[in-house]
Amino acid sequence: MENIIITISRQYGSGGRNIGKLISDKLNINFYDKELIEVVAKRTGINKEYLEDKEEKFTNDNLFFSAFHKEHFSSPFSDKIKYSTLDKMFEIQSEVIKDIANKGSCVIIGRCANFILKETSHKCFNVFVHAPNKNRIDRITNVYGIKMENAETQLKNTDKYRANYYKYYTGAEWGNMINYNLTIDSGYFSEENICNIIIEAIKKRL
Repeated sequence: MENIIITISRQYGSGGRNIGKLISDKLNINFYDKELIEVVAKRTGINKEYLEDKEEKFTNDNLFFSAFHKEHFSSPFSDKIKYSTLDKMFEIQSEVIKDIANKGSCVIIGRCANFILKETSHKCFNVFVHAPNKNRIDRITNVYGIKMENAETQLKNTDKYRANYYKYYTGAEWGNMINYNLTIDSGYFSEENICNIIIEAIKKRL
């Protein structure tokens, strides 16, 4: 198979990360998720644990959690906007994502990779994984260890964070089907079936 970059965006608890890892194993290509944070930490000298905490926290200390203007979308690093730690992370992660895409086929989880590579010459196949709330709650309680009474709030907060993050840095709607080559319901198909569907779709597209 030719070089292809597979980007996977996903609702929290939909199993998108697992699906991405299975695809990378089946195709014997590199897999990037938290590994990107390690590269950013090395490039910036910022503590890896701090970056992980900053990335996962649902705080309001960054501007994309508050009102912002459309003209900011094209340049989130403009002088009009406070240049936050997350802004710096996004800038460096963008460089890292382009670098690893240049090195060969891989799977990249989240981090606006489908948008970052949109204007490049790389062949990208962009996937969005979603699932009904019931399936997602089952996963985050049984697999992630989230308490049942906190599960629904965790789903809403995480999805809202990802949607706001994507909107702020791309100007596009997270989860909007027109931004992806394939959207798929992991509550309807098994992870193994989804992997096979994605791989078959990629082969037909090349």
